[in-house]
Amino acid sequence: MIGTRLGPYEITGKLGEGGMGEVYRATDTKLERQVAIKVLPSEFTADPERLARFEREAKLLAQLHHPNIASIFGLEESDGTRALVMELVEGPTLAERLESGALPFNESLSVSLQIAHALEEAHEKGIVHRDLKPQNIKASIEGKVKVLDFGLAKAMDPAGAGSGAGSASQLAKSPTLTMGATQMGVILGTAAYMSPEQAKGFPIDKRADIWAFGVVLYEMLVGGSLFSGDSVGDTLAAVIRAEIDLGRLPDETPSAIRSLLRRCLERNPKNRLHDIADARIVLEEAVGGKLDEPVQPGPPTAAPAVARSTPWLLAVGTLLAGLLIGGVAVRFLAGGASATSSAPAARFAVSPPAGTSFQRGLAISPDGRQLAFTARDPEGRVALWVRPIDALEARKLPETDDARFPFWAPDSRRLGYFSRRRLMWIDLAGGSPLEIAPTSSVQDVRGAAWGAGDTILYAPSFIGPLLAISVKGGKGVPAVSLPADGSIGTQRFPHFLPDGRRFVYYASGGTGTEPGALYLGRLGSLEAKLLGPSRSMALYGEPGYLLFVNGEALYAQRFDDAKEELVGSPVALGVPMGGSLAVSGLRSISLSRGGALVYRDDKRNASQLVWVDRAGRELEAVTDTQSSWNYAPRLSPDGRLLLVGRYALPSATLGEIWVYDLARRLASRVSFDEGDDYLALWLRPGSEGLLFESARPGNAGGIYRKSLSRPGEEQLWLPGETTQNPAAVTPDGHRVIFERDEGLGRFRLWIRDLEGNGEPARLGSATANEVSPDVSPDGRWLAYASDATRNWEVYVRRLDGQGGVVRISGEGGTHPLWRHDGRELFYLDWSGRLVAVPISQSAGDPGTAGAVLRPGLPQVLFPGRLEEASDRQFDVSADGQRLLLNRSVANDDLPVVVTLDWRALLERKTP
Repeated sequence: MIGTRLGPYEITGKLGEGGMGEVYRATDTKLERQVAIKVLPSEFTADPERLARFEREAKLLAQLHHPNIASIFGLEESDGTRALVMELVEGPTLAERLESGALPFNESLSVSLQIAHALEEAHEKGIVHRDLKPQNIKASIEGKVKVLDFGLAKAMDPAGAGSGAGSASQLAKSPTLTMGATQMGVILGTAAYMSPEQAKGFPIDKRADIWAFGVVLYEMLVGGSLFSGDSVGDTLAAVIRAEIDLGRLPDETPSAIRSLLRRCLERNPKNRLHDIADARIVLEEAVGGKLDEPVQPGPPTAAPAVARSTPWLLAVGTLLAGLLIGGVAVRFLAGGASATSSAPAARFAVSPPAGTSFQRGLAISPDGRQLAFTARDPEGRVALWVRPIDALEARKLPETDDARFPFWAPDSRRLGYFSRRRLMWIDLAGGSPLEIAPTSSVQDVRGAAWGAGDTILYAPSFIGPLLAISVKGGKGVPAVSLPADGSIGTQRFPHFLPDGRRFVYYASGGTGTEPGALYLGRLGSLEAKLLGPSRSMALYGEPGYLLFVNGEALYAQRFDDAKEELVGSPVALGVPMGGSLAVSGLRSISLSRGGALVYRDDKRNASQLVWVDRAGRELEAVTDTQSSWNYAPRLSPDGRLLLVGRYALPSATLGEIWVYDLARRLASRVSFDEGDDYLALWLRPGSEGLLFESARPGNAGGIYRKSLSRPGEEQLWLPGETTQNPAAVTPDGHRVIFERDEGLGRFRLWIRDLEGNGEPARLGSATANEVSPDVSPDGRWLAYASDATRNWEVYVRRLDGQGGVVRISGEGGTHPLWRHDGRELFYLDWSGRLVAVPISQSAGDPGTAGAVLRPGLPQVLFPGRLEEASDRQFDVSADGQRLLLNRSVANDDLPVVVTLDWRALLERKTP
């Protein structure tokens, strides 16, 4: 079959074969991805009843979406050949790994934990694997696990029951035992993982998977088979009767793991572990070092934080244990003790990993043992890092590209974060990140916190309420109501109190640029209590304080837990803290339960508008690096003028729309309202008209229209209570395309007549998120970014909706922009690099319905180093040879400071 096509799939190689058919590697020519094709046996497809039942089962199995489960993409038929299209998982199987002996002890636990996660996800949806074995488990050396062929044993079952009625012939219903399984090793391999009831032909349920799970865990630890024989009958006899020798387990195996294996391998299913979630809990505790006995022998790690009553000498010893971190420079910043202090404020500074720079967000684990942060590498890629306090280096977590705002689970073993318009979490014990909910872009989200019962509070956008959601996903629901009078437009940066149910958060009117306040909320109630005015998020610190920033200093104020109110006067802690100009309320501070404080002065300087050539060499600066923080530059059609949102320093409270005359080097302010004006768009070519977004109380997403010739006049073009971004105008100037936040992280494109004739109409998909539109100069094509394939990519389609969709980007992309002649399309990839793609059209005049778009090979130009924002922060000259960039000049080199006990800072100020 190699070289043939099956629908849109081009077969490129054979991967193997087994009882359920031959498996091939193939290329999905539509989505340009590699897949696995399992061709079903002819004797199977010749049975219409059996095939129909298989299709019903396959639809159920296709609902499984989990990082540890290989997904089913669909069914294909071509020239009588039926095939299952599945996710292609590279790397060795667990069976291949076990050929060289037992896995390292900790890796065995990590692999088994990921298998348990996969089984739990399937069992919750009523799906039993029925053929779990090392051959069906991919286990890469990097620690990633994928379970293959979920539920296919039942789907391929000739009778449809898959669980039997007591007949000995039921044994033949294992897929590898029925269909062309002539290889003795395969037959014995399958039989060796059957549960006793399955081997006897009795009905089976999820407990059969738990038995097989126990066998697999045992073999990873021991490095040899649990059940074996010279024939299938001998192997099955061993499954039913042979003694299970737990004495072969490694000496360091904790009693909890031995007990878990014993319960998984109970031959009577009534006495067997009933739920794989119970196994998952034991393994999580083992991996996290939470068992009563250590997983591996060795000295305990040093405590990362110093209790308030700890002697000074112990504090210094703990400090010195953490001074050399990650092979990076650490500067001792211990402050001298005052006459009233019982201990010095022991502090040290941590620089980012070599070659990287810190980005938004840092968090110390509740137990004080680990520091999580985000950092950008020289290529512009941002990822999540974790550095144990007592370790010598930080570790970059895999598959966490574009991460921001990390936050810890109360167990200090799981991390939540935002990435690519999604709220995610990852288990540090291993496995791929899991999606919880969609959000706005990482530039627009406003923090999250993990509370009791695995409830997560998060702000999916810079406008709107805090939402509450289970870590398992679902639909986010408001955690606190917003006043009907519009006095509060945004709730953000929640932080749980020690009980895990009450939380403090920051809120303000409009989009958060106005002065705000701190509120106290409670899970299960939409009511909130005002604590007092603030310009900063707040954290709870024992023994009964809230820490927050006032001006550019860190303060602590007493919190009366019984009355639930702040009392007394704030006390300055002597910690300088700048604020982010882009994210009101945000401060890079974090506290552990034991009192360890980490912080970073993340005050931003101005962003700078600069011209560069196609190699990224700077040609000319348009603005300086001192006066303002700029947003979303937009060149006029003739290239003479530049529209930009501007936040004046040092206050940077509200945005203003400015116009730069590039030839004359003159700048003029053109918006004079009291709202936050930050995104402007030129109207029809040659005109002085513009649209701009202005966030104002009661009209947070309003779009306004005005003319440069009448700067004092404006009209409300489109009201809105949520984010609405004017994004593109058709070349004839008659229609405007804008983005609308439809809640819960859903963004869609809409189009409206400029003169307001008719209602706005949705443009494009009603299911996938679509953002960053731009119309080609001939008015025929719409470029945009979409997450239709779960990853954000750049696409082009006909503006009139006719015809198909053409994918432009290769490895992630957003913010597409047409060159003025339509012969090139620029965009940003996920590393923040500028990419150019040549565009040609064929089969007719561009203005005809027969025109076909043909993109060329993407060419990476250079890392943009652009100011982070959800809207496009670059523009291109008419000939495409110069690019105008809004470049960040943030203080990325400032270190993270760790204070081992923040209360020592308080004692210096309060005798």
